[in-house]
Order: sequence, then C-alpha cells, then structure tokens
Amino acid sequence: MNASESQAKTLLLALVALLLVGVGVLVIMRLRIAESQPEAAEGRAIAETFLAQLTAGKAIEAWESTTAEFKSAEGRESFVRKMRTAKLFKKTPAFASSQSVKVGQAPRTEVLFNGPQGEEVRILLGRERGVWKVDRLTY
Repeated sequence: MNASESQAKTLLLALVALLLVGVGVLVIMRLRIAESQPEAAEGRAIAETFLAQLTAGKAIEAWESTTAEFKSAEGRESFVRKMRTAKLFKKTPAFASSQSVKVGQAPRTEVLFNGPQGEEVRILLGRERGVWKVDRLTY
C-alpha cells in the first residue's frame, strides 16, 4: 500500500467516524425532545388522577404526587389550605383538551379542563426521575 492509499483510508475512516458521531448526536437530541412530553393518553390520566385526588379531599396525596419544583413553589400546608377552600375542586373538572406548549426551549404537555361553571384549569406536566408528574396547576 502506498502513501496516497493510506491517506485515503485514513480520510475515509475519519469521515465514517464523524458521520457516526453526528447520527449519535441526532438520536440523543430526538430522545431528549421525546422525553419532554408523555403520550396524550398518559398525560391525561396523570392530570385526571391528580384532579380526582383533589375532589376526593386528598390534597396531601395530590401534592405528594407533584414535582419538586411544584412543591418548592407551593408548600404542602399552603396547598392543602387552598384546596380546602377552592370551590372549583368540589366536583371533578371535565377534560377539555391536551396541547403542546413550550417552556423555555422544551415542548411540554399541558392538559386543560373545564370546571362546573366553565372555569379553566391548566395542568402542566413534567418528568422527574423518569416519572411524569404535575409540575404546575393554574386555575
């Protein structure tokens, strides 16, 4: 093998390695995007379970099922007090829709419900340690 054949093989190997790295980066990026949102049915079930706990008077269990960020923003006792007085959660709000929203640069799932008098309830989901949880509740 002469020098030019050796250089050509080296160049080919470098190009193949670069291509593999590029494909790996694309796969990782795709997986990260996919992890930012649950399947629609799974997201709805998580939000409905959370709301069912609230309407059953189980605010502590509902709070415990949320992300650390939710808990940090809304302390347990404060959340329980709010839920006791929130007339909206005396009856389970009805599912309205599920949509993808952007939080920062990441797509996230937001599940919307309508209260008994048309009030809007929004639940934003987040992934924590591989588990989908309620990350925000607005009403």
